[in-house]
Amino acid sequence: MKITEENFVKCMKNKDEKALEFTVKNYGGLMRSVIHRILYSHPEDAEECLFESVMKIWHHINYYDESKSTFSNWAAGIAKYTALDRLRKLTKIEPTVDIDQLSIEDISHITDNALFDEFFMELISCLSDEDKSIFIRIFWIGETAEETSEALGKPKSQLYNRISRGKKKIIANNPHLFRKEL
Repeated sequence: MKITEENFVKCMKNKDEKALEFTVKNYGGLMRSVIHRILYSHPEDAEECLFESVMKIWHHINYYDESKSTFSNWAAGIAKYTALDRLRKLTKIEPTVDIDQLSIEDISHITDNALFDEFFMELISCLSDEDKSIFIRIFWIGETAEETSEALGKPKSQLYNRISRGKKKIIANNPHLFRKEL
């Protein structure tokens, strides 16, 4: 049977290895890109992470639901969370200070790119300290909304409202960065 875009998921569910090859050939680039964005400081682990992601797809293909997502989004999600798990293992740092007690200057070492650090801090400078904390946790450190909500003791709905208002405030204070083309 020839493997095509229309039948490769069904073939993978039937454990046809040609479907796995099709997946790697057609979605491997996307997955590699997602992984490299997360593991940019650990390129030696990126290929192993890609292999691990492909194997997770192979073993968990029965969980894929075409009605909920496209296969490319599902595969990219698996690659993303596999890379994040690997990054957590690679950078397993025991927290010595409560994140809520840190100032902006204390966390500037989190990324290697000083220009990005400066740009991000400038963007969120218009926010209140509480909103800065939320933005740093979610958009810089990469915590989920659930983790942030639990850590701050705030309901997720309030968190989403603060993020929404914060984004609007950032856009309003930086119109030169967010102008709409007509």
